[in-house]
Amino acid sequence: MWMHWNHRTGKVLAWVIVIALESGALACIKKKSAEPASSTSGSPTLSNINGATSPSSAVGQLIEINGSNFQASSATVNFTQGSITASATPVSSQAADSSLVVAVPSGDSSSDFSVPGTVTVTVESNGVTTGSISLSLTAAPSFDIGSTTWTTTTPLPAALAGLAAVGVHGTGSTAYVVVTGGTTGSINASEVYSNTLNSDGTVGSSWTTITADQLPEGIAFHGMVEADASNSPAPAGTSYIYIIGGQSVFGGGPGGTSSVYMASVDTSNGAVGSWTQVSNSLPQALVGSAVTLFHGWIYVVGGLLSTGSPSNAVYSAQVNSNGTLGTWVTSDSPYPLAISFATSFAYGGTLFVLNGDTSSSTNPNAVSGLTGTDSVYYARVIAGSVQSWSESANATLAARVKHNTWNAFGQLMNGEGIYSGSLEFEWSLLNSSGLPGDWNGLTNPPHAYVYNAASLVSPLLSPSDTPRYLLLGGETVSGTISNSVYYNNAP
Repeated sequence: MWMHWNHRTGKVLAWVIVIALESGALACIKKKSAEPASSTSGSPTLSNINGATSPSSAVGQLIEINGSNFQASSATVNFTQGSITASATPVSSQAADSSLVVAVPSGDSSSDFSVPGTVTVTVESNGVTTGSISLSLTAAPSFDIGSTTWTTTTPLPAALAGLAAVGVHGTGSTAYVVVTGGTTGSINASEVYSNTLNSDGTVGSSWTTITADQLPEGIAFHGMVEADASNSPAPAGTSYIYIIGGQSVFGGGPGGTSSVYMASVDTSNGAVGSWTQVSNSLPQALVGSAVTLFHGWIYVVGGLLSTGSPSNAVYSAQVNSNGTLGTWVTSDSPYPLAISFATSFAYGGTLFVLNGDTSSSTNPNAVSGLTGTDSVYYARVIAGSVQSWSESANATLAARVKHNTWNAFGQLMNGEGIYSGSLEFEWSLLNSSGLPGDWNGLTNPPHAYVYNAASLVSPLLSPSDTPRYLLLGGETVSGTISNSVYYNNAP
């Protein structure tokens, strides 16, 4: 595309200790990377699946089973529906005594489970079987991500870059999209927009501006995640959205904030409630961090510090059942690179971080002076504890900064942003161990050519039972800020 830089950067290793004010005294908050303590002398106990109140999975996908005393080397996971019981062996590379990762079977050797349907899940270890937890089953979509094509739908009410967006699953077959903040090129916006999400990937014909419940301040280049019963301990029928860090003051350096804001979303109509500042702020102000919510925990990797230098710190905080957050803790497995404007997602029991900028920067919207990396790193995560990082053998084809990544059913897309060459989009498949394979160029990308855009995977499948990906706003290298909303209309 339009930028030039060093193709790969050297790896920076550092230890970060965060000093936080706690009860009037200075305290060091640090999360150990070792597996959470678990006695292996007692009987195995099953706590939850995917850290969720109402777990569900498509057949063939990896799920995470949490508990204690699994004695992982001898554990078997049993799935039962009526008279059918299928046993599955956990992925050995991710097995731990408090957490197992396993692919959901379609049934036993002679009969298939009814899908959609419900199975009960137990863990058997050394002849002892745990109690059961129900898991909702859905069909595994059959699609070829390499054949994705794109078009546009209803544009945003304003042209924005550095914005964020999430999808919210509503009641029944309804869903909504919520967009927050961003920069217009002259100010950072506090506006909150919402719209319906249709199953074909389009949004409704008009956006709603949430005038009564705007953000407490203008925010851009922030993280945003959504918690509900399917991915956290939140009660069924509830949804919480979070704004994490970002630039609070337009221009004049990174202008980062450590503030975390939360609001509820009415799942019956998509209405966004009032925003409150969470009492547990980030340990430090950050702009352009890689943020994801996975199995009830929010993970924050890297970002620009107030000095303009990138961070390699990794933070996590637990989502509580009432939507509040636990204390942010600092992993003692820092990211191998000091990085900003990377992307992240998680699958099975693994957190992935893709690409990003290893250079210092005082302008989060800069297109020059960047040093991108094509690296993909991953780490096992167990209840907020980040284990050691490994580098994927399959780097992305382009080194990207300020880009977007989508994951749906183990099929990945990575695209847009600032990068060298002409490869706007690329895709990869996760293998049976949950790791990416070779990357391939996408034949029919959207031709948006934007960076600092927002993106999401719709909570709804299309009428042909395929995922729908959205790309919202962003800025072109020529300096034009976009209000366009793209979605894939095939497969």
